[in-house]
Amino acid sequence: MKLLLVMKLTGLFLLISVLSIAGNSYAQNMQFDLNVKDASIVQVLEKIEEVTEFGFLFKTDQLDTETRYSLNLKSVKIDKVMDEVLDKELYSYKIMDKIIVVSKQESNNNIDQNQKEFRGKVTDSNGAPLPGVTVLIKGTTTGTTTNMDGEFVLKNGADEGVVLQFSFIGMKTQEIVPGDKTELTVVMEEDAIGLEEVVAIGYGVQKKSVVTAAISRITTDELNIEKPTNVQNAMKGKISGVQITSNSGQPGSNSKIYIRGVGTVNDASPLYVIDGMPSSNGINYLNPSDIASIEILKDAASAAIYGARGANGVVLVTTKSGKTNQKAVFSYEYSYGFQNPEKETNLLGSSDYQMLMNEMGKNSGRGDDFYFPTASDVNTKWQDVLTYDNAPIQNHKMSLSGGTEKSTYYASFSILDQSGIFAKGYSDFERYNARLNVSNVLVDTEERHWLNKIVFGAKTSYTYSKTKGSSIGNSEAGGIIASMNMLPPTEPVYQTNPAQIEMYKTIYPNYLSSPDGQVYNIINMREIVNPLAALQARNNSLNEPQIFNANLDLTFTLLPDLIYKTTADFEWSTGASRGYTPKYDLNTDQKNVDAYVWNSLSRGKVWQWENTLNYTKSIGKNNFVLLAGTSIQSGFWQWMNGTRYDPIDLSLDKAFLDISGASAGDSRDRVSGSASDSKMQSFFGRLSYNYDEKYMLETTVRRDGSSNFGPNHKYGTFPSVSAGWVISREDFMQNTSSWLNFAKLRLSWGQNGNDRIGAFGYTTTIVTGNYRAVIDNVIMQGAKPSGYSNPDLKWETSEQTDLGIDLRFLNSSLSITADYFNKKTKDMLFDLPLPDYAGYASIKTNTGTVSNKGIEMDASYRFNIGKANFGVAANASYVKNEVIDQGDSNVPVSIDGIGGGLGGSVTWRANGYPYGFYYGYESDGIYQNQAEVDAAIQENAVVGGIRWKDTDDNGHIDGGDRTMIGKPNPDWTYGFSINGDYANFDFSVLFQGVQGNEIYKLYRRGNVTQANFDEAWLGRWHGEGTSNKYPILYEGNITPTGGDTGANTVSDLYVEDGSYLRLKVLQIGYTLPVSLTKKALISNLRFYVQGENLLTFTNYTGLDPEVGTRNGFDGGTYPQARTLTLGVNISF
Repeated sequence: MKLLLVMKLTGLFLLISVLSIAGNSYAQNMQFDLNVKDASIVQVLEKIEEVTEFGFLFKTDQLDTETRYSLNLKSVKIDKVMDEVLDKELYSYKIMDKIIVVSKQESNNNIDQNQKEFRGKVTDSNGAPLPGVTVLIKGTTTGTTTNMDGEFVLKNGADEGVVLQFSFIGMKTQEIVPGDKTELTVVMEEDAIGLEEVVAIGYGVQKKSVVTAAISRITTDELNIEKPTNVQNAMKGKISGVQITSNSGQPGSNSKIYIRGVGTVNDASPLYVIDGMPSSNGINYLNPSDIASIEILKDAASAAIYGARGANGVVLVTTKSGKTNQKAVFSYEYSYGFQNPEKETNLLGSSDYQMLMNEMGKNSGRGDDFYFPTASDVNTKWQDVLTYDNAPIQNHKMSLSGGTEKSTYYASFSILDQSGIFAKGYSDFERYNARLNVSNVLVDTEERHWLNKIVFGAKTSYTYSKTKGSSIGNSEAGGIIASMNMLPPTEPVYQTNPAQIEMYKTIYPNYLSSPDGQVYNIINMREIVNPLAALQARNNSLNEPQIFNANLDLTFTLLPDLIYKTTADFEWSTGASRGYTPKYDLNTDQKNVDAYVWNSLSRGKVWQWENTLNYTKSIGKNNFVLLAGTSIQSGFWQWMNGTRYDPIDLSLDKAFLDISGASAGDSRDRVSGSASDSKMQSFFGRLSYNYDEKYMLETTVRRDGSSNFGPNHKYGTFPSVSAGWVISREDFMQNTSSWLNFAKLRLSWGQNGNDRIGAFGYTTTIVTGNYRAVIDNVIMQGAKPSGYSNPDLKWETSEQTDLGIDLRFLNSSLSITADYFNKKTKDMLFDLPLPDYAGYASIKTNTGTVSNKGIEMDASYRFNIGKANFGVAANASYVKNEVIDQGDSNVPVSIDGIGGGLGGSVTWRANGYPYGFYYGYESDGIYQNQAEVDAAIQENAVVGGIRWKDTDDNGHIDGGDRTMIGKPNPDWTYGFSINGDYANFDFSVLFQGVQGNEIYKLYRRGNVTQANFDEAWLGRWHGEGTSNKYPILYEGNITPTGGDTGANTVSDLYVEDGSYLRLKVLQIGYTLPVSLTKKALISNLRFYVQGENLLTFTNYTGLDPEVGTRNGFDGGTYPQARTLTLGVNISF
């Protein structure tokens, strides 16, 4: 399977390359036979298309259809045929790859004097004529192409205010308003892609052509392909080397992001930097439409400028700004969508469920029809009960931008309102974003050469969000999704039997009823309860976080080549949560006897002050850029929580502590709180050198001091070096310039740190708890040290080597980038076990190593066919993750286990294995008869039970036979997209997927006897030869004589292939012609329809193969929604 994927991905990249490059040699080498009789010129061209791979673009009304041709040519080349059938005085043609553009030679005599006419010439920046340039009247289908001399004539342009659009592969599309001019000279500039484009590199920007590190970029156009509501989700499938997995499909949820693999056993998430300010709140709170670009710093050389925080990669977010000398542009977008689950779990219906339960009862010695002596006619589909069909999502976005010669501004406001596809009314999310970015030139004078320019900039943003209902997590122990999967179809949602309701009043006095008065049915299945009752009992909460950011900077041009910049950044965040819990009896085990209300408040403030000097100097062909800077940062966070009992009103609007009806000093009241802080001081520098943009060398160093580290390692130094060679600029490569535009080799090495180890880990703190003593008949509260101190505690260090190549072909229309990386993280923070006599279980130490090696590939190709423009992009990355040394021992260490009393750890870490691998038994079929059981080497084997493999060949089955049965992180992540436009229509398609990972799916716990089954369990063993996978059914999976079927054991029975390919986005848009909208002062009016998560190709049988929590253990993950959205964009 892995080999097949490698072949597919390799083929995809080769296809993009071959289709493009092969076109050049095809026209030169292709020979064919042509035989036509009494044919028109159109028929001749159609015949050529039939016998070759050439395609023609022409206007039928421009060709002479009267002249007839009879040709019988053998082994002829295309240029000879074209010269044969085309009169050079009347026609011209241009061969571009396999597309041949035929155009008529215009003359003044052919012009309709009643129509306005535009004519002119199009050249490149060197003055060379450009044939085949598409010239369109914007907003219409009226257009033409330039001839061999770059000349064009365009009629039907009589409308005032017409805009002419010029487009050509490898060149920047230009729009010109000719006004009264009819004779035009147009100079097209080479497109910046891969050459002049600048990317953010941390404390500055750099031309992509001279970048020597591994940096990927997502532009605002790429980001907004899918009109996203979530920044992290919008990044999926667009860049190589970045694995993004949704933690949950619940509105407002975050995603798990790994850059080049799982870099540590601790926090492996990247550093997020927004407009220069490291964010302690991630990036998901941002309005995606406010983002101008996202740069991913993937290797150590690019991330070294962030020192002790760059070990797991860096995500740089740059928000939008206005443009100088731009009139005010107001834009508004509105969208409304309908959300539904993409699929359902294949659970048993009532009839099949009753059959299996009665079979289980009989196998367990309870006789025939024990559970259902009389067939039940109840058939509840719990998935339908919990699903919110066509859950709405709507989005309002508006922005105003513009600028003068001295200042720019960008202001925006957006509202997102989204309901969840499950738990209607208890899974809602709202977000409000406001932003103001301004820049103003305070001083700009030519009277002196020093301090002749001062620029002030400010970027401010405010986000308020509101989440109704508690997080619906991935839990097999009473989670809402787990209850939906396990509840029997024979249980009704509501109890309608009067006798049962009377019984409730006695046994379950705090039973719950729906808002319309229907009594919820009580279901006794341990933690698995009626989910509608559970939502009403436990999900009454409202969370309201707020985030305010301010970035203020002053930039001084001290000398023509020397710029000083000082920046003050601030981040304030507050969180307010409140809720209530009523008295309830959900079943015998799940009760709450005291109603209570709770409030929680938190706040954080982080400030940063940075100063940089940037010196740029060119001496001949030698170019230098020197950066030196300092940074100090301080953060403080605090929170407190209070709980009071017996509220006199149960509603979210009044869920505050003063609603309590309990007396003052009630012993049940609880108040708690805490605080933490961190500080960092840094010095950094970077030297970039290139000779004629051909040979590049860059070195970076940063020294960080952090309050998180011990006194013996308070400061750390993080260096990097990188080099590049633009081979295509060498003289010996000039004969390839017609097809190879750019080729660059890159090599880098560096070290980064990870300081996210928590505060005061290096010292001993004093903690309170249940430490009390009676002194003089008085109970005294005690305290004790939290553990042993380690003054040598320091950051984790990541060391990485990267080798890359960047290629551009065919006027930069085809781009290919590939990288190999070797990343090793050492000195990881572990809790080292201590012997019992030490008094504490462990001590924090720096030990252990994780390795990530892999390759990355990106390719894109842009082309047009006539007036239709297309773009194809693909990316793929392979990562091999391995724990080299976990420090404490060679014994596997558990990470995540099965809850709800079933026990058993599923995910582990161990030397020589990928992080989070599944550790359990491999099955070897089913014991079909007693003779096989008698010959078995495993204890407690039963007929119909699972046979385990003796993997260590010691002659019996024990814990040593456990082995790796799967892993949560994929070998490959990939994505590919296609977009295009023709006339006023446009479309975009994005696919995204992973390959080579597994999911541990546990939708039914064996200790919940009456839980429903997946349809696959219809294939259980119920007689010799009936199954060789699913075991016989017993209550609790244990026979009355103590035999074990193995269904409760952590094994490959529950491991499934987690690979998938998802149609992430499909969008179709239509823009109204400008001629129809300009009278209403509308510059752009576009309508679109979009589908998200429309199709998922996977072998996984669970709700969603994206399982971002618990290292791939799926006990009931909230799935992604399939969404259909209608929207409109309007600009004035």
